[in-house]
Amino acid sequence: MNPLRVALFGLGRAGKFHLQSIRLASDIKLSYVVDVDARLAETVGTQYECPWSVDWQGVLKDPDVDAVIVATPTQTHHDYIMAALDAGKAVFTEKPLGVGMEEIDACYDKAKEKGLPLFLGFNRRFDPSFSDLARKVHAGDVGQLHLLRTTSRDSPLPSMEYIKTSHGIFHDCIVHDLDMIRFVTQEDPIEVFSYGSCFIPEIAALGDIDTVLVTLKFESGLLCSIDISRHAVYGYDQRVEAFGDKGMIQAENRSPLSTRLSGLDSVSTPPIEFSFPSRYREAYLREIEIFRDCIGENRPIPVSHADARKNFILAVAAEESFKLGRPVKIDYDA
Repeated sequence: MNPLRVALFGLGRAGKFHLQSIRLASDIKLSYVVDVDARLAETVGTQYECPWSVDWQGVLKDPDVDAVIVATPTQTHHDYIMAALDAGKAVFTEKPLGVGMEEIDACYDKAKEKGLPLFLGFNRRFDPSFSDLARKVHAGDVGQLHLLRTTSRDSPLPSMEYIKTSHGIFHDCIVHDLDMIRFVTQEDPIEVFSYGSCFIPEIAALGDIDTVLVTLKFESGLLCSIDISRHAVYGYDQRVEAFGDKGMIQAENRSPLSTRLSGLDSVSTPPIEFSFPSRYREAYLREIEIFRDCIGENRPIPVSHADARKNFILAVAAEESFKLGRPVKIDYDA
């Protein structure tokens, strides 16, 4: 199979870990790096020994580009995706596809019209520990699922410049946990209740919050909870726990080292992973490899149009619950 020739749009927070994945993946060639910041694009292009550009329309006209990875700010995703699909390029995009349901549907409709893959990056599905937990739950290893809990606490604190364009904590952070819950349970919640607080004044000044607790109710009686924080001083805290009538399975935090020091007065272990690029490096690599295979081997896209729609509906309902201060019934036909 010839290498998949990709152009990476956006060299900021998300683009950096895609660069690492492209470098490690087999049968993927970085054909262009593109950013509105010419100095950044040139620096990265020189480092990765590939062409760089600020002219993204020109890059889309290049017949030697097979696919585009969209890692630009949230509000630009829709326009880049639509343009890339119109140019006949397969697309991998960081979530979200757009800032509203109309934009999400338009992107998928365009991909269907063009007969091209549109791959939405919910990377946690591809993490070895989380995917193993999901497989065991699906196989019935914990029996009937009663409770599912996810914890996601960020490290380091994202920049205020990033948070300003992130579309808010519900659509930037909590969407990952909502997707993980649907991925593990294979059910759709029927009701959501959210509490939120803000302890970081700079985030409050942007009209956002930094700490959220979400509870979800399912038709089967299953209950789920999500706790989110924008900043954990001890590292990037990412855990999932599934409890059922036959037992419990947990995916715990990872540490770069597995050593433990036991002394007279204490036991110490290394800190957990510091940030998401290192914690999810296998997931990001696996994700990009599956994108390659979806194009080269015509494999099904893991995250469907229906998944993207339901995730957006859940995020909107969770945010609405926080603003209203009460539970919200979830209408998937809205």
